[in-house]
Amino acid sequence: MGTSGWSYPPSTGPGSWTGVFYPLKKTDELKFYSRYFNAVEINSTFYRPSSPKTAESWAKRTPDDFEFTVKVWQRFTHNKAGWTAKELDEFKSGIAPLAEAEKLGCLLFQFPASFKHTPETMDRLKALLDIFRDYPKAVELRHRSWTDVLQEMGSIGAIPTFIDEPKFNDSIRQDIQIPGARMLYLRFHGRKFDKWWRHEHRNERYDYLYKPEELEPYVVRLKSVLENKDIQRAYIFFNNHPGAKAVANAVMMRAQLDIPVNAELPEKFVQMYPELISQ
Repeated sequence: MGTSGWSYPPSTGPGSWTGVFYPLKKTDELKFYSRYFNAVEINSTFYRPSSPKTAESWAKRTPDDFEFTVKVWQRFTHNKAGWTAKELDEFKSGIAPLAEAEKLGCLLFQFPASFKHTPETMDRLKALLDIFRDYPKAVELRHRSWTDVLQEMGSIGAIPTFIDEPKFNDSIRQDIQIPGARMLYLRFHGRKFDKWWRHEHRNERYDYLYKPEELEPYVVRLKSVLENKDIQRAYIFFNNHPGAKAVANAVMMRAQLDIPVNAELPEKFVQMYPELISQ
């Protein structure tokens, strides 16, 4: 469990984690983050592939039991024109050091809300998953036309990603369990309904702090689901990143799941989120 990304942004300012979660002094943010969490979702790879040297550095700076999930480059999920063999090789070579270090949890394929289920898009999805057949895969589908297809994900080599976000008429409806699945992937995007599609700054969309009582139904459901011996890995990430709200909610949920964070939380962080004191 952890957050979607670990650096928002690298300097002080609105929404920054610096001075809230991270110290004001120069800090190895990933190393600091890994004191508190055992996994992180790499967000930067959605915008551009990582270099092998960068991925090797990530692996070396984290504990042996730390895992990375990797958000797949948008070239594969958002570009209808497809991709080249060179781009595919570039992406795979960029994450190879994580796999070699046995720290690659799985790949996350996040499709846009406009990606609707049709025979053509289903074929496209199958083809994409096939070229990544050697990796564990989770697929985030947002349009409700995919609702009845979620049960089929296992047959095409992936699991569905369950998402908490504002629900609109076209939003997918989900239940966080797929019979027989060996992995579970859950993402929290926040519930900023009024800012989801209309916002001045993209960060406004995710500027939301879940209350403990909003997390509790998930905790109850997760405890039930995880009693199923089929599930061997469960990944839970918070993407409501402004002001390190994702960190606060990940700490809250760990406590509610009876796997609390043991490291002492930064004083400024606890002052900003007094909800953590009772956790």
